[in-house]
Amino acid sequence: MDESLLLGLYTADAMRQIDELAIKGLGIPGGHLMERAGVAVAGEILERYEPEEAVVFAGKGNNGGDGFVVARELFDAGVEVTVFTLAPAGAYEGDAKLNLDILGRLGVDVREAFAGDAPADEVVMLTEMADVVVDAIFGTGFTGAAKGAEAEVIGLINEAPGAVVSVDVASGVGASTGVVNGPAVMADLTVALHAAKVGHFVTPGGLYSGEVVAVPIGIPALLDHDTDVWLLREEAAGDLIVPKGSLDHKRSVGTLLVAGGSRGMTGAAHMAAMAALRSGAGLVHAALPAGAHGPTPFPEVITVEVPGEDGQFTAGALEALSDEAARLKAVVVGPGLGRGDAAQKLVRELIAVDRPLLLDADGLYALGDKPELLAGREQPTVLTPHEGELGRLMGLPAEDVAARRLECARSAAQRSGATVLLKGEASIVAEPSGRCYVIPTGNPGLATPGTGDVLSGAIAAQLAKGLTATDAACLGGFLHGLAADLAAENAVGTEGMVASDLFQFLPAAVERLKAGPPEEKHDHD
Repeated sequence: MDESLLLGLYTADAMRQIDELAIKGLGIPGGHLMERAGVAVAGEILERYEPEEAVVFAGKGNNGGDGFVVARELFDAGVEVTVFTLAPAGAYEGDAKLNLDILGRLGVDVREAFAGDAPADEVVMLTEMADVVVDAIFGTGFTGAAKGAEAEVIGLINEAPGAVVSVDVASGVGASTGVVNGPAVMADLTVALHAAKVGHFVTPGGLYSGEVVAVPIGIPALLDHDTDVWLLREEAAGDLIVPKGSLDHKRSVGTLLVAGGSRGMTGAAHMAAMAALRSGAGLVHAALPAGAHGPTPFPEVITVEVPGEDGQFTAGALEALSDEAARLKAVVVGPGLGRGDAAQKLVRELIAVDRPLLLDADGLYALGDKPELLAGREQPTVLTPHEGELGRLMGLPAEDVAARRLECARSAAQRSGATVLLKGEASIVAEPSGRCYVIPTGNPGLATPGTGDVLSGAIAAQLAKGLTATDAACLGGFLHGLAADLAAENAVGTEGMVASDLFQFLPAAVERLKAGPPEEKHDHD
Protein backbone atom coordinates (compact mmCIF):
# COMPACT_ATOMS: atom_id res chain seq x y z
CA MET A 1 0.00 0.00 0.00
CA ASP A 2 1.26 3.47 -0.85
CA GLU A 3 1.89 5.08 2.53
CA SER A 4 2.03 8.55 0.98
CA LEU A 5 -1.73 8.22 0.39
CA LEU A 6 -2.49 7.33 4.01
CA LEU A 7 -2.84 9.51 7.09
CA GLY A 8 -0.42 8.43 9.80
CA LEU A 9 -1.89 8.45 13.31
CA TYR A 10 0.49 9.21 16.15
CA THR A 11 0.66 7.91 19.69
CA ALA A 12 1.41 10.08 22.69
CA ASP A 13 4.95 8.69 22.83
CA ALA A 14 5.57 9.51 19.19
CA MET A 15 4.39 13.09 19.65
CA ARG A 16 6.47 13.43 22.81
CA GLN A 17 9.56 12.37 20.87
CA ILE A 18 8.80 14.80 18.05
CA ASP A 19 8.25 17.65 20.52
CA GLU A 20 11.53 16.84 22.22
CA LEU A 21 13.41 16.76 18.94
CA ALA A 22 11.95 20.12 17.97
CA ILE A 23 12.72 21.77 21.31
CA LYS A 24 15.98 20.15 22.39
CA GLY A 25 17.31 18.99 19.05
CA LEU A 26 16.51 21.98 16.86
CA GLY A 27 16.24 24.60 19.57
CA ILE A 28 12.69 25.68 18.78
CA PRO A 29 11.35 27.24 22.00
CA GLY A 30 8.51 25.33 23.59
CA GLY A 31 6.71 28.63 24.06
CA HIS A 32 6.79 29.16 20.30
CA LEU A 33 5.04 25.82 19.74
CA MET A 34 2.46 26.68 22.40
CA GLU A 35 1.84 30.04 20.77
CA ARG A 36 1.40 28.52 17.32
CA ALA A 37 -0.91 25.86 18.74
CA GLY A 38 -3.19 28.30 20.53
CA VAL A 39 -3.32 30.69 17.58
CA ALA A 40 -4.25 27.83 15.23
CA VAL A 41 -7.02 26.54 17.51
CA ALA A 42 -8.45 30.01 18.00
CA GLY A 43 -8.38 30.55 14.24
CA GLU A 44 -10.47 27.42 13.71
CA ILE A 45 -12.96 28.55 16.35
CA LEU A 46 -13.32 32.07 14.94
CA GLU A 47 -13.71 30.87 11.37
CA ARG A 48 -16.22 28.13 12.13
CA TYR A 49 -18.34 29.56 14.93
CA GLU A 50 -17.87 33.38 15.08
CA PRO A 51 -18.60 33.29 18.82
CA GLU A 52 -19.62 36.22 20.98
CA GLU A 53 -19.01 34.45 24.29
CA ALA A 54 -16.57 31.65 25.07
CA VAL A 55 -15.52 29.66 28.10
CA VAL A 56 -12.11 27.97 28.30
CA PHE A 57 -11.40 25.17 30.78
CA ALA A 58 -7.66 24.83 31.30
CA GLY A 59 -5.86 21.99 33.03
CA LYS A 60 -2.55 22.54 34.77
CA GLY A 61 -0.28 21.11 32.05
CA ASN A 62 0.78 22.34 28.63
CA ASN A 63 -2.69 21.61 27.25
CA GLY A 64 -3.95 24.25 29.66
CA GLY A 65 -1.21 26.57 28.41
CA ASP A 66 -2.50 26.07 24.87
CA GLY A 67 -5.93 26.99 26.22
CA PHE A 68 -4.58 30.24 27.67
CA VAL A 69 -3.26 31.24 24.24
CA VAL A 70 -6.65 30.33 22.70
CA ALA A 71 -8.35 32.55 25.27
CA ARG A 72 -6.01 35.46 24.51
CA GLU A 73 -6.60 35.19 20.78
CA LEU A 74 -10.37 35.03 21.22
CA PHE A 75 -10.27 38.00 23.60
CA ASP A 76 -8.20 39.98 21.11
CA ALA A 77 -10.80 39.22 18.43
CA GLY A 78 -13.52 40.80 20.56
CA VAL A 79 -14.98 37.64 22.09
CA GLU A 80 -16.13 37.83 25.72
CA VAL A 81 -13.96 35.16 27.32
CA THR A 82 -14.02 33.49 30.72
CA VAL A 83 -11.19 31.14 31.66
CA PHE A 84 -11.67 28.52 34.37
CA THR A 85 -8.49 26.90 35.60
CA LEU A 86 -8.49 23.39 37.08
CA ALA A 87 -5.67 24.25 39.49
CA PRO A 88 -4.57 27.24 41.57
CA ALA A 89 -2.51 29.85 39.73
CA GLY A 90 0.60 28.80 41.66
CA ALA A 91 0.42 25.26 40.22
CA TYR A 92 1.19 26.45 36.69
CA GLU A 93 4.78 26.47 35.50
CA GLY A 94 6.91 27.40 32.51
CA ASP A 95 5.20 28.45 29.29
CA ALA A 96 1.74 27.72 30.68
CA LYS A 97 2.42 30.07 33.64
CA LEU A 98 3.75 32.75 31.26
CA ASN A 99 0.57 32.69 29.17
CA LEU A 100 -1.62 32.66 32.28
CA ASP A 101 0.16 35.79 33.53
CA ILE A 102 -0.37 37.50 30.17
CA LEU A 103 -4.11 36.90 30.48
CA GLY A 104 -4.04 38.61 33.87
CA ARG A 105 -2.21 41.63 32.48
CA LEU A 106 -4.71 41.88 29.62
CA GLY A 107 -7.63 41.86 32.01
CA VAL A 108 -9.11 38.56 30.81
CA ASP A 109 -11.54 37.06 33.34
CA VAL A 110 -9.60 34.10 34.83
CA ARG A 111 -10.97 32.12 37.77
CA GLU A 112 -10.25 28.82 39.46
CA ALA A 113 -13.20 26.52 38.81
CA PHE A 114 -15.19 25.59 41.92
CA ALA A 115 -12.95 27.74 44.14
CA GLY A 116 -14.14 30.73 46.13
CA ASP A 117 -13.95 33.10 43.16
CA ALA A 118 -15.95 30.75 40.90
CA PRO A 119 -18.66 28.83 42.73
CA ALA A 120 -20.26 25.91 40.97
CA ASP A 121 -23.47 27.70 40.02
CA GLU A 122 -21.51 30.49 38.36
CA VAL A 123 -19.39 28.01 36.39
CA VAL A 124 -22.56 26.29 35.20
CA MET A 125 -24.27 29.56 34.26
CA LEU A 126 -21.35 30.93 32.23
CA THR A 127 -20.81 27.60 30.51
CA GLU A 128 -24.47 27.42 29.51
CA MET A 129 -24.32 30.96 28.10
CA ALA A 130 -21.21 30.40 25.97
CA ASP A 131 -21.36 30.00 22.19
CA VAL A 132 -18.16 27.94 22.37
CA VAL A 133 -16.69 25.87 25.19
CA VAL A 134 -12.99 25.08 24.86
CA ASP A 135 -11.68 21.86 26.41
CA ALA A 136 -8.01 22.29 27.29
CA ILE A 137 -8.01 20.03 30.34
CA PHE A 138 -5.86 17.02 29.46
CA GLY A 139 -3.33 16.58 26.69
CA THR A 140 -2.02 13.58 24.77
CA GLY A 141 -0.23 12.23 27.81
CA PHE A 142 -3.46 11.52 29.69
CA THR A 143 -4.08 7.95 30.83
CA GLY A 144 -6.48 6.42 33.34
CA ALA A 145 -9.76 8.01 34.27
CA ALA A 146 -10.76 11.60 35.00
CA LYS A 147 -11.69 12.18 38.64
CA GLY A 148 -12.64 14.97 40.98
CA ALA A 149 -12.97 18.47 39.57
CA GLU A 150 -11.85 17.36 36.11
CA ALA A 151 -14.60 14.73 35.95
CA GLU A 152 -17.15 17.27 37.16
CA VAL A 153 -16.08 19.78 34.53
CA ILE A 154 -16.23 17.15 31.78
CA GLY A 155 -19.82 16.41 32.73
CA LEU A 156 -20.60 20.12 32.66
CA ILE A 157 -19.01 20.56 29.23
CA ASN A 158 -21.03 17.68 27.83
CA GLU A 159 -24.26 19.37 28.94
CA ALA A 160 -23.32 22.74 27.41
CA PRO A 161 -25.56 23.87 24.54
CA GLY A 162 -22.71 25.63 22.72
CA ALA A 163 -20.13 24.09 20.41
CA VAL A 164 -17.44 22.09 22.22
CA VAL A 165 -13.89 22.35 20.87
CA SER A 166 -11.13 20.13 22.28
CA VAL A 167 -7.50 21.14 22.07
CA ASP A 168 -5.45 18.25 20.61
CA VAL A 169 -7.54 15.44 22.12
CA ALA A 170 -10.92 15.24 23.82
CA SER A 171 -10.15 15.13 27.53
CA GLY A 172 -10.64 11.63 28.95
CA VAL A 173 -9.71 9.87 25.70
CA GLY A 174 -6.47 7.89 25.49
CA ALA A 175 -4.60 9.52 22.60
CA SER A 176 -2.53 6.41 21.89
CA THR A 177 -5.33 3.85 21.93
CA GLY A 178 -8.78 5.42 21.81
CA VAL A 179 -9.50 3.81 25.18
CA VAL A 180 -11.98 5.67 27.42
CA ASN A 181 -11.83 4.57 31.04
CA GLY A 182 -14.09 7.20 32.58
CA PRO A 183 -15.76 10.53 31.86
CA ALA A 184 -14.68 12.06 28.53
CA VAL A 185 -15.51 15.23 26.67
CA MET A 186 -17.90 14.76 23.75
CA ALA A 187 -16.36 17.24 21.32
CA ASP A 188 -17.95 18.74 18.24
CA LEU A 189 -14.48 19.59 16.91
CA THR A 190 -11.04 18.38 17.92
CA VAL A 191 -8.14 20.48 16.70
CA ALA A 192 -5.18 18.08 16.57
CA LEU A 193 -1.83 19.77 17.07
CA HIS A 194 0.69 18.92 14.34
CA ALA A 195 -0.80 15.52 13.55
CA ALA A 196 -3.84 13.35 14.10
CA LYS A 197 -3.63 10.82 16.93
CA VAL A 198 -4.74 7.20 17.15
CA GLY A 199 -7.42 8.04 19.69
CA HIS A 200 -9.09 10.48 17.29
CA PHE A 201 -10.35 7.63 15.11
CA VAL A 202 -10.17 4.33 16.99
CA THR A 203 -13.40 3.53 18.81
CA PRO A 204 -14.49 4.36 21.44
CA GLY A 205 -12.27 7.49 21.43
CA GLY A 206 -13.29 8.30 17.89
CA LEU A 207 -16.89 8.67 19.00
CA TYR A 208 -15.86 11.51 21.34
CA SER A 209 -13.65 13.43 18.92
CA GLY A 210 -16.24 14.92 16.57
CA GLU A 211 -14.74 16.39 13.43
CA VAL A 212 -10.95 16.22 13.51
CA VAL A 213 -8.74 18.80 11.87
CA ALA A 214 -4.94 18.79 12.18
CA VAL A 215 -3.13 22.13 12.28
CA PRO A 216 0.59 22.97 11.96
CA ILE A 217 2.25 24.37 15.07
CA GLY A 218 5.77 25.00 13.80
CA ILE A 219 7.29 21.52 14.03
CA PRO A 220 9.26 20.86 10.81
CA ALA A 221 7.98 17.94 8.73
CA LEU A 222 11.49 16.41 8.66
CA LEU A 223 10.97 15.37 12.29
CA ASP A 224 8.01 13.17 11.38
CA HIS A 225 8.62 9.45 11.34
CA ASP A 226 6.80 6.28 10.40
CA THR A 227 3.84 5.21 12.46
CA ASP A 228 2.24 1.80 12.64
CA VAL A 229 -1.38 2.98 12.67
CA TRP A 230 -2.87 4.60 9.59
CA LEU A 231 -6.20 6.11 8.60
CA LEU A 232 -7.22 4.73 5.22
CA ARG A 233 -8.08 7.50 2.77
CA GLU A 234 -10.07 7.29 -0.45
CA GLU A 235 -6.92 7.86 -2.49
CA ALA A 236 -5.20 4.89 -0.88
CA ALA A 237 -8.20 2.60 -1.25
CA GLY A 238 -8.66 3.63 -4.87
CA ASP A 239 -5.02 2.90 -5.59
CA LEU A 240 -5.64 -0.76 -4.63
CA ILE A 241 -8.39 -1.41 -7.17
CA VAL A 242 -7.54 -3.89 -9.93
CA PRO A 243 -9.80 -2.71 -12.78
CA LYS A 244 -11.21 -4.93 -15.48
CA GLY A 245 -9.52 -4.48 -18.84
CA SER A 246 -10.86 -4.83 -22.38
CA LEU A 247 -9.20 -8.24 -22.80
CA ASP A 248 -10.37 -9.63 -19.47
CA HIS A 249 -12.98 -12.35 -19.05
CA LYS A 250 -14.84 -13.83 -16.09
CA ARG A 251 -12.02 -16.18 -15.13
CA SER A 252 -9.23 -13.64 -15.46
CA VAL A 253 -10.66 -11.04 -13.08
CA GLY A 254 -11.02 -13.22 -9.99
CA THR A 255 -12.81 -16.48 -9.23
CA LEU A 256 -14.15 -17.37 -5.82
CA LEU A 257 -15.70 -20.21 -3.82
CA VAL A 258 -18.10 -19.43 -0.97
CA ALA A 259 -18.65 -22.45 1.31
CA GLY A 260 -21.60 -22.05 3.66
CA GLY A 261 -25.34 -21.92 3.74
CA SER A 262 -26.80 -24.70 5.87
CA ARG A 263 -30.59 -25.23 5.90
CA GLY A 264 -32.35 -22.01 6.80
CA MET A 265 -29.15 -20.00 6.29
CA THR A 266 -28.54 -20.32 2.56
CA GLY A 267 -29.06 -16.58 2.14
CA ALA A 268 -25.79 -15.86 3.95
CA ALA A 269 -23.71 -17.75 1.39
CA HIS A 270 -25.62 -16.27 -1.54
CA MET A 271 -25.21 -12.75 -0.20
CA ALA A 272 -21.46 -13.15 0.23
CA ALA A 273 -21.25 -14.52 -3.31
CA MET A 274 -23.29 -11.70 -4.83
CA ALA A 275 -21.30 -9.08 -2.91
CA ALA A 276 -18.13 -10.50 -4.42
CA LEU A 277 -19.55 -10.10 -7.92
CA ARG A 278 -20.70 -6.59 -7.16
CA SER A 279 -17.20 -5.79 -5.86
CA GLY A 280 -15.47 -6.87 -9.05
CA ALA A 281 -15.06 -10.67 -8.97
CA GLY A 282 -15.68 -12.42 -12.27
CA LEU A 283 -16.99 -15.88 -11.34
CA VAL A 284 -18.37 -17.03 -7.99
CA HIS A 285 -19.52 -20.49 -6.88
CA ALA A 286 -21.67 -20.90 -3.77
CA ALA A 287 -21.17 -24.41 -2.35
CA LEU A 288 -24.14 -25.54 -0.22
CA PRO A 289 -24.82 -28.90 1.44
CA ALA A 290 -27.32 -31.29 -0.11
CA GLY A 291 -30.78 -30.70 1.26
CA ALA A 292 -30.20 -27.02 1.97
CA HIS A 293 -31.11 -25.74 -1.46
CA GLY A 294 -34.03 -23.42 -1.97
CA PRO A 295 -34.77 -20.89 -4.67
CA THR A 296 -31.58 -19.28 -6.00
CA PRO A 297 -31.90 -15.54 -5.32
CA PHE A 298 -29.13 -14.48 -7.69
CA PRO A 299 -28.90 -16.21 -11.08
CA GLU A 300 -25.40 -14.77 -11.55
CA VAL A 301 -24.11 -16.97 -8.69
CA ILE A 302 -23.36 -20.59 -9.61
CA THR A 303 -24.71 -22.92 -6.94
CA VAL A 304 -22.79 -26.14 -6.28
CA GLU A 305 -24.22 -29.00 -4.19
CA VAL A 306 -21.78 -30.84 -1.93
CA PRO A 307 -22.37 -33.83 0.38
CA GLY A 308 -24.69 -33.05 3.25
CA GLU A 309 -27.40 -34.50 5.43
CA ASP A 310 -30.57 -32.71 6.49
CA GLY A 311 -29.17 -29.50 5.03
CA GLN A 312 -25.94 -29.68 7.05
CA PHE A 313 -22.40 -30.29 5.81
CA THR A 314 -20.98 -33.77 6.38
CA ALA A 315 -17.46 -35.14 6.34
CA GLY A 316 -17.80 -36.02 2.66
CA ALA A 317 -17.98 -32.33 1.78
CA LEU A 318 -14.23 -31.89 2.27
CA GLU A 319 -13.21 -33.60 -0.95
CA ALA A 320 -15.87 -31.79 -3.00
CA LEU A 321 -14.95 -28.41 -1.55
CA SER A 322 -11.23 -29.04 -2.05
CA ASP A 323 -11.87 -29.90 -5.70
CA GLU A 324 -13.90 -26.72 -6.17
CA ALA A 325 -11.24 -24.62 -4.46
CA ALA A 326 -8.55 -26.05 -6.74
CA ARG A 327 -10.40 -24.61 -9.74
CA LEU A 328 -10.89 -21.15 -8.24
CA LYS A 329 -8.62 -18.41 -6.91
CA ALA A 330 -9.87 -17.79 -3.35
CA VAL A 331 -12.21 -19.27 -0.74
CA VAL A 332 -14.68 -17.91 1.81
CA VAL A 333 -15.72 -20.28 4.60
CA GLY A 334 -18.37 -19.55 7.16
CA PRO A 335 -21.46 -17.59 6.08
CA GLY A 336 -24.42 -19.67 7.26
CA LEU A 337 -22.23 -22.78 7.54
CA GLY A 338 -23.69 -24.03 10.81
CA ARG A 339 -22.05 -24.92 14.12
CA GLY A 340 -22.51 -28.68 14.32
CA ASP A 341 -19.57 -30.97 15.01
CA ALA A 342 -19.22 -31.93 11.33
CA ALA A 343 -19.19 -28.29 10.24
CA GLN A 344 -16.54 -27.36 12.81
CA LYS A 345 -14.37 -30.32 11.78
CA LEU A 346 -14.77 -29.33 8.15
CA VAL A 347 -13.56 -25.78 8.80
CA ARG A 348 -10.46 -27.00 10.60
CA GLU A 349 -9.66 -29.29 7.67
CA LEU A 350 -10.27 -26.58 5.10
CA ILE A 351 -7.63 -24.44 6.76
CA ALA A 352 -5.12 -26.51 4.80
CA VAL A 353 -6.60 -25.50 1.41
CA ASP A 354 -3.89 -24.01 -0.78
CA ARG A 355 -5.80 -20.86 -1.61
CA PRO A 356 -6.28 -17.39 -0.12
CA LEU A 357 -8.87 -17.87 2.61
CA LEU A 358 -11.40 -15.69 4.43
CA LEU A 359 -13.07 -16.97 7.58
CA ASP A 360 -16.20 -15.34 8.94
CA ALA A 361 -19.16 -16.15 11.18
CA ASP A 362 -19.40 -19.93 11.71
CA GLY A 363 -15.95 -20.32 10.19
CA LEU A 364 -14.56 -18.29 13.08
CA TYR A 365 -16.71 -20.20 15.57
CA ALA A 366 -15.03 -23.44 14.52
CA LEU A 367 -11.65 -22.11 15.68
CA GLY A 368 -12.91 -21.88 19.26
CA ASP A 369 -10.31 -20.02 21.29
CA LYS A 370 -7.39 -21.24 19.20
CA PRO A 371 -6.46 -18.63 16.57
CA GLU A 372 -3.07 -20.36 16.42
CA LEU A 373 -4.69 -23.06 14.28
CA LEU A 374 -4.14 -20.67 11.35
CA ALA A 375 -0.57 -19.73 12.14
CA GLY A 376 1.02 -22.17 9.68
CA ARG A 377 -0.90 -21.03 6.61
CA GLU A 378 1.25 -19.75 3.74
CA GLN A 379 -1.55 -18.33 1.63
CA PRO A 380 -3.17 -14.96 2.49
CA THR A 381 -5.69 -15.33 5.30
CA VAL A 382 -8.32 -12.85 6.50
CA LEU A 383 -10.56 -13.05 9.58
CA THR A 384 -13.57 -10.73 9.88
CA PRO A 385 -14.93 -10.95 13.44
CA HIS A 386 -17.19 -8.58 15.31
CA GLU A 387 -16.36 -7.89 18.96
CA GLY A 388 -18.20 -10.92 20.30
CA GLU A 389 -16.54 -13.28 17.82
CA LEU A 390 -13.11 -11.85 18.50
CA GLY A 391 -13.74 -12.13 22.23
CA ARG A 392 -14.54 -15.85 21.85
CA LEU A 393 -11.47 -16.34 19.71
CA MET A 394 -9.24 -14.61 22.26
CA GLY A 395 -10.94 -15.89 25.40
CA LEU A 396 -12.15 -12.42 26.41
CA PRO A 397 -15.55 -10.89 27.17
CA ALA A 398 -16.93 -8.89 24.25
CA GLU A 399 -16.97 -5.74 26.39
CA ASP A 400 -13.20 -6.04 26.92
CA VAL A 401 -12.70 -6.16 23.16
CA ALA A 402 -15.00 -3.15 22.73
CA ALA A 403 -12.95 -1.18 25.25
CA ARG A 404 -9.55 -2.11 23.75
CA ARG A 405 -10.27 -2.63 20.06
CA LEU A 406 -6.83 -1.78 18.70
CA GLU A 407 -4.96 -3.91 21.21
CA CYS A 408 -7.26 -6.91 20.75
CA ALA A 409 -7.18 -6.78 16.95
CA ARG A 410 -3.40 -6.64 17.00
CA SER A 411 -3.16 -9.53 19.42
CA ALA A 412 -5.47 -11.70 17.31
CA ALA A 413 -3.47 -10.98 14.16
CA GLN A 414 -0.21 -11.84 15.88
CA ARG A 415 -1.54 -15.08 17.38
CA SER A 416 -3.21 -16.27 14.17
CA GLY A 417 -0.67 -15.07 11.63
CA ALA A 418 -3.68 -13.72 9.69
CA THR A 419 -4.94 -10.27 8.82
CA VAL A 420 -7.84 -9.42 11.13
CA LEU A 421 -10.60 -6.97 10.27
CA LEU A 422 -12.40 -6.13 13.51
CA LYS A 423 -15.85 -4.97 12.44
CA GLY A 424 -17.68 -2.06 14.01
CA GLU A 425 -17.52 1.71 14.13
CA ALA A 426 -14.18 2.62 12.52
CA SER A 427 -13.29 -0.97 11.60
CA ILE A 428 -9.68 -1.90 12.28
CA VAL A 429 -7.50 -3.95 9.95
CA ALA A 430 -4.58 -5.47 11.85
CA GLU A 431 -1.76 -7.50 10.35
CA PRO A 432 0.61 -9.87 12.18
CA SER A 433 3.45 -7.32 12.04
CA GLY A 434 1.42 -5.04 14.31
CA ARG A 435 0.61 -2.47 11.63
CA CYS A 436 -3.02 -1.37 11.69
CA TYR A 437 -5.34 0.55 9.43
CA VAL A 438 -8.53 2.34 10.45
CA ILE A 439 -11.42 2.40 7.97
CA PRO A 440 -13.43 5.64 8.22
CA THR A 441 -16.39 4.61 6.04
CA GLY A 442 -19.66 3.07 7.22
CA ASN A 443 -22.63 4.10 9.35
CA PRO A 444 -25.16 2.68 11.84
CA GLY A 445 -27.28 1.34 8.99
CA LEU A 446 -24.88 -1.62 8.86
CA ALA A 447 -26.30 -2.87 12.16
CA THR A 448 -28.58 -5.35 10.44
CA PRO A 449 -28.34 -9.06 9.52
CA GLY A 450 -26.34 -9.98 6.45
CA THR A 451 -24.04 -6.99 6.21
CA GLY A 452 -21.17 -9.12 7.52
CA ASP A 453 -21.77 -11.59 4.69
CA VAL A 454 -21.63 -8.71 2.22
CA LEU A 455 -18.34 -7.59 3.78
CA SER A 456 -16.89 -11.09 3.39
CA GLY A 457 -17.75 -11.08 -0.29
CA ALA A 458 -16.32 -7.61 -0.87
CA ILE A 459 -13.01 -8.59 0.71
CA ALA A 460 -12.84 -12.04 -0.89
CA ALA A 461 -13.32 -10.50 -4.34
CA GLN A 462 -10.05 -8.64 -3.80
CA LEU A 463 -8.29 -11.79 -2.60
CA ALA A 464 -9.48 -13.49 -5.81
CA LYS A 465 -7.92 -10.65 -7.79
CA GLY A 466 -4.54 -11.36 -6.18
CA LEU A 467 -4.31 -8.67 -3.51
CA THR A 468 -2.49 -9.37 -0.27
CA ALA A 469 -4.58 -10.18 2.78
CA THR A 470 -4.11 -6.68 4.22
CA ASP A 471 -4.77 -4.82 0.98
CA ALA A 472 -7.85 -6.96 0.31
CA ALA A 473 -9.22 -6.34 3.82
CA CYS A 474 -8.58 -2.60 3.57
CA LEU A 475 -10.12 -2.22 0.12
CA GLY A 476 -13.06 -4.55 0.75
CA GLY A 477 -13.77 -2.94 4.11
CA PHE A 478 -13.58 0.56 2.64
CA LEU A 479 -15.90 -0.37 -0.25
CA HIS A 480 -18.38 -1.99 2.11
CA GLY A 481 -18.59 1.10 4.31
CA LEU A 482 -18.67 3.47 1.36
CA ALA A 483 -21.54 1.51 -0.21
CA ALA A 484 -23.46 1.91 3.06
CA ASP A 485 -22.72 5.64 3.10
CA LEU A 486 -23.92 6.03 -0.49
CA ALA A 487 -27.06 4.02 0.28
CA ALA A 488 -27.78 6.21 3.30
CA GLU A 489 -27.23 9.43 1.35
CA ASN A 490 -29.06 8.49 -1.82
CA ALA A 491 -31.76 5.95 -1.04
CA VAL A 492 -32.75 4.47 2.29
CA GLY A 493 -31.15 6.41 5.14
CA THR A 494 -29.79 4.38 8.04
CA GLU A 495 -32.83 3.28 10.04
CA GLY A 496 -34.34 0.97 7.44
CA MET A 497 -31.19 -0.12 5.62
CA VAL A 498 -30.89 -3.86 4.91
CA ALA A 499 -27.92 -5.79 3.64
CA SER A 500 -29.26 -6.22 0.12
CA ASP A 501 -29.39 -2.41 -0.26
CA LEU A 502 -25.61 -2.52 -0.50
CA PHE A 503 -25.67 -4.49 -3.76
CA GLN A 504 -26.87 -1.44 -5.67
CA PHE A 505 -24.14 0.75 -4.25
CA LEU A 506 -21.07 -1.49 -4.21
CA PRO A 507 -20.46 -0.88 -7.94
CA ALA A 508 -20.94 2.86 -7.37
CA ALA A 509 -18.39 2.70 -4.54
CA VAL A 510 -15.90 0.96 -6.82
CA GLU A 511 -16.38 3.58 -9.54
CA ARG A 512 -16.02 6.42 -7.05
CA LEU A 513 -12.70 5.05 -5.83
CA LYS A 514 -11.51 4.55 -9.40
CA ALA A 515 -12.36 8.18 -10.19
CA GLY A 516 -10.66 9.54 -7.10
CA PRO A 517 -12.20 11.57 -4.27
CA PRO A 518 -13.96 14.89 -4.93
CA GLU A 519 -11.78 17.91 -4.22
CA GLU A 520 -13.65 18.74 -1.04
CA LYS A 521 -13.29 15.21 0.39
CA HIS A 522 -10.30 15.83 2.66
CA ASP A 523 -12.01 15.95 6.03
CA HIS A 524 -9.03 14.78 8.08
CA ASP A 525 -6.18 16.67 6.43
